[in-house]
Amino acid sequence: MKYLRAALYTVSTPLLIVTLSGCGTVIGCSPSAVKAGYFCYKGHNFGLNVSPQYKEGTIDGCRTGEGYFRRDYALSKSSEAYRSGWDAGRAACPLVTPEEAKPGLRTQYQQAIDEKKQ
Repeated sequence: MKYLRAALYTVSTPLLIVTLSGCGTVIGCSPSAVKAGYFCYKGHNFGLNVSPQYKEGTIDGCRTGEGYFRRDYALSKSSEAYRSGWDAGRAACPLVTPEEAKPGLRTQYQQAIDEKKQ
């Protein structure tokens, strides 16, 4: 019985601390989150006080996820923040298959695949 009580105490104490520490914190992309300095784009919260390069990468990655391939290769080579932002945006925004993309929309990736097939 004493082991069960110790186990419950070990598990419940961190949960209680996490629950109580959540009071008053900014969650999601509310106006208060943006006012507090969080970068929100398309309903996703990408973090607090991020650099302009990270923001640009996030927006480009998100657009890519929506079927409009965008990537600044020069900035991608020189900025880790841009690359991290691009990866985060690509992962967070909806992924679109070629069939779901708008009619007539062809990404550079799709064009390269088609050229290899020929």
